[in-house]
Amino acid sequence: MNRPLIRVLIKIMVKGFYRAHTGLLLSLFILIFSNFFYTPVLNQTHLTQEQIIRNALKLVLTTVSEPLGVFVLFSLWVCYSLKSGQYVARRLKEVDAQFLFYSTNAFSSASQFTAWSIVQSIICLPVISLGVFAMIIGLSYGHWVVPAVIPFFLAALIAINAFIYKNLVTSTVGKPIDDDKLIWLRSWPKPRFSLFLYEVMHKKRATYLVTKCFSAVSIVLLLSVFSDAHTDTRLFGLISLCTALAHVILLYELGAFDSVYLRFARNFSSSHWQRYGQQVALYSVLLLPEIVLLFPLSGWSGGLQFTALTVSLLLLFRSLLYPLGQRMDSYLRIVFGFFVVFLLLILFGLTEWLLTGAFVASWGLAYHYYYPSLE
Repeated sequence: MNRPLIRVLIKIMVKGFYRAHTGLLLSLFILIFSNFFYTPVLNQTHLTQEQIIRNALKLVLTTVSEPLGVFVLFSLWVCYSLKSGQYVARRLKEVDAQFLFYSTNAFSSASQFTAWSIVQSIICLPVISLGVFAMIIGLSYGHWVVPAVIPFFLAALIAINAFIYKNLVTSTVGKPIDDDKLIWLRSWPKPRFSLFLYEVMHKKRATYLVTKCFSAVSIVLLLSVFSDAHTDTRLFGLISLCTALAHVILLYELGAFDSVYLRFARNFSSSHWQRYGQQVALYSVLLLPEIVLLFPLSGWSGGLQFTALTVSLLLLFRSLLYPLGQRMDSYLRIVFGFFVVFLLLILFGLTEWLLTGAFVASWGLAYHYYYPSLE
């Protein structure tokens, strides 16, 4: 094992990964980690202490006992592995990392594989902690098969990524990004609202996949937990709120895309209503997987409620970037604050008021901050 090589790779890859994905990891913590390790149980007076603990650990027990839970947990690990692999591959193509193509190859193949395995293990510490906790709880409650598979599955993901990284640096010349793989998209129509969708297909596929996994998990869990309340408006309000929260990283990327690549479009002679119509069309297309999933499970009424409220919330969360700018930390704190407030409104049966209020607030923010920036 060569420690200097490991230190260099940690400094370039690990620190850069955590710095670049602070928002993603914070979203993971808010949406999954906080409930995975321990979910507080409401109204505990009629439960024994053992029942309270078991219900609080119900989410993690589901991931080691139910096929759907196992699939969701393993899919999360695969998505995280793909995301980290995408970052490292892109980082290796940057100018300041080109020396790795020459210095790393001075070490043996085994040393390179060991170093990259350690680097990938450090990058995967958040998901490894989930796996260790799931193993401990699963074994404590008598589930043996999945906890026995978890370490081998995580080790395989780490080894695969390490092998890919080692192969990427065996060539002394970094290859340019191959854009020809998307040549089939050139003939597709590209109205203005769809440009970000092509950006997602080209560069944000991992972010999109992770977002959709979070969104699908929240929908399935809420519908399964509240299986007797499929006609309750509050249930679809909760689903819409969780889905909108899952999309905040994509909304942040949309803001960056508009400010960098579509700034010239602000000079187009399009009315405020036209711009809003374009945003509604964009968010409706982004929500197509959730809409397709929810309509068969809840029917037309629930599907329409979900679509209308989720689009309104996405409009509001997108409009928050106009006064804030591209400041990730401030944006996530404010969005989470709104999430808590909106959650209380939904629980008190004010879902319809939330829909209207979110649309009006997003309209006001966009009108006040968007057009003055053109002057």
